Amino acid sequence: MSGPDDLFSHTVPEAHAKFVAACDVAGATTRVIEHPLSGPDGEPLHATVARLGPDDARDVMLVISGTHGIEGYFGSAMQIDAMRRSRDLLPLDDHTAVVMVHLVNPWGTAWSSRENEDNVELLRGHHFCHHPVPPNPIFDDFHETMGYGRITSIDELLATRGRAIELVKRHGLGSLMEAIAAGQGSQPDAITWVGDGTPTWSKRLLDQVAAEHLGTAERLLVWDLHTAVGPPGETVVFHPYPPGSSDDELFRAHFGELWPNPEGLDFYAWFGELCPHLTTRTLICEAGTEQLGHDDQYIFPLDVWIKLHGDRTDPAAAPHLARYRRFFYPETDEWMSSVHAHFVPRWRHALDLLAAPWPA
Repeated sequence: MSGPDDLFSHTVPEAHAKFVAACDVAGATTRVIEHPLSGPDGEPLHATVARLGPDDARDVMLVISGTHGIEGYFGSAMQIDAMRRSRDLLPLDDHTAVVMVHLVNPWGTAWSSRENEDNVELLRGHHFCHHPVPPNPIFDDFHETMGYGRITSIDELLATRGRAIELVKRHGLGSLMEAIAAGQGSQPDAITWVGDGTPTWSKRLLDQVAAEHLGTAERLLVWDLHTAVGPPGETVVFHPYPPGSSDDELFRAHFGELWPNPEGLDFYAWFGELCPHLTTRTLICEAGTEQLGHDDQYIFPLDVWIKLHGDRTDPAAAPHLARYRRFFYPETDEWMSSVHAHFVPRWRHALDLLAAPWPA
């Protein structure tokens, strides 16, 4: 079995080369798509679409890595492992196929950013290409109070941390955090911007995947791989369906304990809107990293500010950017070994779920 040092990568070109080689071992068909922008060292960036299983498969599992950029190294490693050991991890019957999109946001992965090259948070951004963005007045108050749009230096941004106390007093910590996490469509230079409804490079890629790989499918399980939620070194899964519903029972029957998901937004239901013949279900997997304290929350707006207004080569930015990358991708042998071992059985769980009857 491949060890963590051999599965995980430090750069996008390294991850890309490993994945393409693993697809060759598995006998998967592949299509490599070059991103129009380059990485921090001028290196070319690529996403790859790979398929195992019959062209006319009734059931398709679509496995996506890199939606949140820097989180993609975990998903990439799991995809590489599955392709290298496809006979053991992906035993497919005659009516089932697995399609993998490797590093759907290669720019974000390469630049250690959660967002894409347009500062769009893609998970919600994909959804809001098909639906209007609801108003988010608490976020607007957060953005104005913190004054991120008026900041001119890293030190100035760090000095704003005390202003969050005012916001907590006005809205309550829970409501404030929910408003930030929910995404917003009014501040393109801020965190959790979901875009203006225009499909991004990554969204157009997924639309192409739907057109090329889902034409004969009847059922689609979308499985998106992420990090930074759950106990450190473990993986957790969740879905968008109401607790106690028949879909909730279906997922619990195959995955056991599920991570709470109070938001309940089905991030990938839009595949069913693109392909009305499809019945779709959505599964999110997260690999847990360290838990951040309140004093560390600044790294999220700081990363966006440096990306849009600052200089990523500034020595003053280096420790903060390293802190940001480490939160989403610890890159230690212990963490890589742990999340890998914890994740591997989930391939079987997902395939069993795909083969089971789904509620109408």
